[in-house]
Amino acid sequence: MQVKKYRAPDVKQALDKVKQELGPDALILETRKVRAKGLRGLFQPAMIEVTAVLESPPQQPFVVPPLQNDDGTKKELEKLKEMVKSLQAQTVLQSIKNDDNGRGGSSVEEPIRRIRSMLLDTGMQPDSADAIVQELIYEGLDLQRNADFSDDIKKVMKKWIRCGPIEVTEEKKPKVVFLVGTTGIGKTTTIAKLAAKYHLEEGFKVGLVTVDTYRIAAVEQLRTYAEIINIPIEVAYNKEEYVKALRRFADMDLVFVDTAGRSQQNLVQLSELREFVQIRKPDEVHLVVNASLRQESLKTILTAFLPIGVTHLIYSKIDEAANYGMLFDLLRTTGLPLSYITNGQRVPEDLKVPDADFVVDLILEG
Repeated sequence: MQVKKYRAPDVKQALDKVKQELGPDALILETRKVRAKGLRGLFQPAMIEVTAVLESPPQQPFVVPPLQNDDGTKKELEKLKEMVKSLQAQTVLQSIKNDDNGRGGSSVEEPIRRIRSMLLDTGMQPDSADAIVQELIYEGLDLQRNADFSDDIKKVMKKWIRCGPIEVTEEKKPKVVFLVGTTGIGKTTTIAKLAAKYHLEEGFKVGLVTVDTYRIAAVEQLRTYAEIINIPIEVAYNKEEYVKALRRFADMDLVFVDTAGRSQQNLVQLSELREFVQIRKPDEVHLVVNASLRQESLKTILTAFLPIGVTHLIYSKIDEAANYGMLFDLLRTTGLPLSYITNGQRVPEDLKVPDADFVVDLILEG
């Protein structure tokens, strides 16, 4: 076995050295940036150091004696193979990212570069695109074949996508579901759609509670929806009235709680919302996220609302967004299931119960 280190100004040149000396069968064990020692290193750019290994073929056949802990050895070998595959994926990806102009790419790198560019065009963040690309390389995608790799990309993306609508069971009644989120994202309309779906379409006894007493228009809007759907509604102006409302709805199958929109920057309002959640812990808390939300706002919203106890995500107003890559960022970052997608103002028509295939197609094809 030959283990050697090669240094060059960039990954591509280092890999060329590996191929020239060790040949195409060499395995990449490590890639890192290094500097020369002493003062000289301070004034020169960092070099890329690649550690490669080439297994020498045995000179003569031999029989490996059986090991006492054969299962343990197999596991260790599998772990080593997985580590080598991961390092190879990282190396190819880093080579592509270093070659921003797309010049000098190998036949292996060019398809990966196209895939990464296509993913970025959906609006997803670079780290999400990189995660997908690295997984494709890791799984041994045949990059030499003439194909668009759509099925491969979708298969990998599904690993990060979970979907799960509200389920009503006999064991737990009433099921209390909160909808939370920032202002202007369509929580009240979404609650109306959900209430109509579960009462009119599925026949469950549904009650509405609103603690959004900051906006009179929101209360009246929900009252109007409740009258049309023919379900009861309670308005809670404080925590005591909220508790009483839940008692009145003790015989319901499902209770939806509409909350006031909270700015992710307003810690006082978020604290008030947390108090309502803690009085009687809901069975589910669905965070409604606007599809047209800017990427820079997503992190602050998640930081503000996830500690409240969010269990599901609702992706709203997709009819107002240009692309949907942010949805993948959202699902990958939180690991939470996506319960619903909304795409308009009609109640209850513009409510979609998604599955992984629908989500992937939405992100990639719009």
